[in-house]
Amino acid sequence: MVIAGAAIGTVAGRLLLPLVWSFGVRNSRSLRAIVPLFAAIAMGTAGGLMGTTWDVVPVWALFIALVAVTTVDLFHYRIPNAIVFPAVLVLLALMTLISLLRHEPGAIGQAAAAAGLYGAIMAILHSASMGSLGWGDVKLSLPLGLVLGWVGAGYGQSLLAALLALGLASVLGAIMGLFVWGIRALGIELLPDPMADPDNPRPTVFPFAPSMAVAAAAVVLAAYAVD
Repeated sequence: MVIAGAAIGTVAGRLLLPLVWSFGVRNSRSLRAIVPLFAAIAMGTAGGLMGTTWDVVPVWALFIALVAVTTVDLFHYRIPNAIVFPAVLVLLALMTLISLLRHEPGAIGQAAAAAGLYGAIMAILHSASMGSLGWGDVKLSLPLGLVLGWVGAGYGQSLLAALLALGLASVLGAIMGLFVWGIRALGIELLPDPMADPDNPRPTVFPFAPSMAVAAAAVVLAAYAVD
């Protein structure tokens, strides 16, 4: 499944490129190589750890969406609804079909509960942060929560997986924020904010979607690695 996942990821990553360009990301030779590469690595790793199981299909679908979302967020500080909401619908359709075929409808409840918990906490954090945490990040928690809940064995593990992913994302986000702040203090703009105030050449904002994506992927894959 490693080879199958990597092959599918490479093809899917190449097909993602026009979608990424449509959101204003500059077409470059490096991204034409990096996007398919990261998709191949993510899906190949998932295939290797999860093996021949239908569970891998929703995970693959999520990883493809995350590659597109994080690419756009890194360059334009936005998380497109046109990627997040279709991803939610696709994940719900896949999970429902697989759960019904397995006669395990409770798995859908677990996924929905984890997505609801993750989304609710992110919405609270958005309000508490006075908008520093964007609504795009809140919306991204929904597909992440669905898959995190899907891989849990029971409601307890599903909700715990969502909490672990949120905690890890916070740690990764803090590390990334300190790094971005440090290089900006040196006059280096590695991740330029496209909406930055001209009077504030070193804005404090930075994209959070990559941290959320990496954290969720790590928790999902760890759930199968320890089985």
